[in-house]
Amino acid sequence: MTKHWQDRFSEWLKSFFVDEEYNRKMEEYERKQFFLRTIADEGYRYDKGNEWWARKWTTNNDKESILEVYQELESGSWKKLMIGYNDRVFFEEEVSESTHE
Repeated sequence: MTKHWQDRFSEWLKSFFVDEEYNRKMEEYERKQFFLRTIADEGYRYDKGNEWWARKWTTNNDKESILEVYQELESGSWKKLMIGYNDRVFFEEEVSESTHE
Protein backbone atom coordinates (compact mmCIF):
# COMPACT_ATOMS: atom_id res chain seq x y z
CA MET A 1 0.00 0.00 0.00
CA THR A 2 1.39 3.37 -0.98
CA LYS A 3 1.41 6.36 1.30
CA HIS A 4 -0.79 9.31 0.64
CA TRP A 5 1.08 12.31 -0.76
CA GLN A 6 0.27 14.39 2.35
CA ASP A 7 1.95 11.77 4.55
CA ARG A 8 5.05 11.72 2.36
CA PHE A 9 5.15 15.52 2.32
CA SER A 10 4.75 15.64 6.11
CA GLU A 11 7.67 13.21 6.61
CA TRP A 12 9.81 15.19 4.20
CA LEU A 13 9.00 18.45 5.99
CA LYS A 14 9.78 16.96 9.41
CA SER A 15 13.21 15.90 8.19
CA PHE A 16 14.08 19.61 7.85
CA PHE A 17 12.52 21.03 11.00
CA VAL A 18 12.17 18.36 13.65
CA ASP A 19 15.66 17.23 14.48
CA GLU A 20 15.53 17.91 18.21
CA GLU A 21 19.16 17.00 18.89
CA TYR A 22 20.37 19.38 16.18
CA ASN A 23 18.06 22.12 17.45
CA ARG A 24 19.34 21.65 21.01
CA LYS A 25 22.99 21.81 19.90
CA MET A 26 22.35 24.92 17.81
CA GLU A 27 20.58 26.60 20.72
CA GLU A 28 23.55 25.84 23.01
CA TYR A 29 25.99 27.12 20.37
CA GLU A 30 24.04 30.34 19.80
CA ARG A 31 23.71 30.95 23.55
CA LYS A 32 27.47 30.50 24.00
CA GLN A 33 28.30 32.79 21.06
CA PHE A 34 25.99 35.49 22.42
CA PHE A 35 27.62 35.17 25.86
CA LEU A 36 31.12 35.45 24.36
CA ARG A 37 30.16 38.50 22.27
CA THR A 38 28.68 40.13 25.36
CA ILE A 39 31.76 39.68 27.53
CA ALA A 40 34.06 40.70 24.65
CA ASP A 41 32.02 43.91 24.32
CA GLU A 42 32.57 44.48 28.05
CA GLY A 43 36.34 44.44 27.56
CA TYR A 44 37.25 40.81 28.22
CA ARG A 45 39.94 39.29 26.00
CA TYR A 46 40.67 35.60 25.49
CA ASP A 47 43.88 34.35 27.11
CA LYS A 48 44.96 31.20 25.24
CA GLY A 49 47.58 30.25 27.83
CA ASN A 50 45.06 30.12 30.67
CA GLU A 51 42.05 29.24 28.48
CA TRP A 52 39.85 31.97 29.94
CA TRP A 53 38.41 35.40 29.21
CA ALA A 54 39.86 38.18 31.37
CA ARG A 55 39.95 41.91 31.91
CA LYS A 56 42.21 43.83 34.24
CA TRP A 57 41.12 46.45 36.75
CA THR A 58 43.77 48.85 38.05
CA THR A 59 43.83 51.51 40.74
CA ASN A 60 46.30 53.75 42.52
CA ASN A 61 47.98 54.80 39.24
CA ASP A 62 48.33 51.19 38.05
CA LYS A 63 50.14 50.15 41.25
CA GLU A 64 47.40 47.70 42.17
CA SER A 65 45.45 45.44 39.84
CA ILE A 66 42.81 42.78 39.89
CA LEU A 67 42.04 40.29 37.15
CA GLU A 68 38.36 39.55 36.50
CA VAL A 69 37.99 36.20 34.72
CA TYR A 70 35.31 34.06 33.06
CA GLN A 71 36.41 30.45 32.70
CA GLU A 72 34.49 27.71 30.91
CA LEU A 73 34.54 24.42 32.79
CA GLU A 74 34.71 20.98 31.17
CA SER A 75 31.01 20.52 31.96
CA GLY A 76 30.19 23.52 29.77
CA SER A 77 29.21 25.75 32.68
CA TRP A 78 31.05 28.99 33.45
CA LYS A 79 32.85 30.29 36.52
CA LYS A 80 33.66 33.90 37.36
CA LEU A 81 36.88 34.53 39.30
CA MET A 82 38.50 37.60 40.81
CA ILE A 83 42.26 37.22 41.13
CA GLY A 84 44.27 39.69 43.19
CA TYR A 85 47.65 40.00 44.80
CA ASN A 86 50.07 37.11 44.35
CA ASP A 87 47.59 35.43 41.97
CA ARG A 88 45.24 34.69 44.86
CA VAL A 89 41.61 33.94 43.98
CA PHE A 90 39.51 35.96 46.41
CA PHE A 91 36.12 35.58 44.70
CA GLU A 92 34.62 32.67 42.78
CA GLU A 93 31.10 31.86 41.63
CA GLU A 94 29.35 29.80 38.98
CA VAL A 95 27.52 31.94 36.44
CA SER A 96 24.81 31.44 33.86
CA GLU A 97 25.45 32.18 30.18
CA SER A 98 22.01 33.66 29.84
CA THR A 99 22.47 36.26 32.56
CA HIS A 100 26.24 36.03 33.10
CA GLU A 101 25.60 36.90 36.73
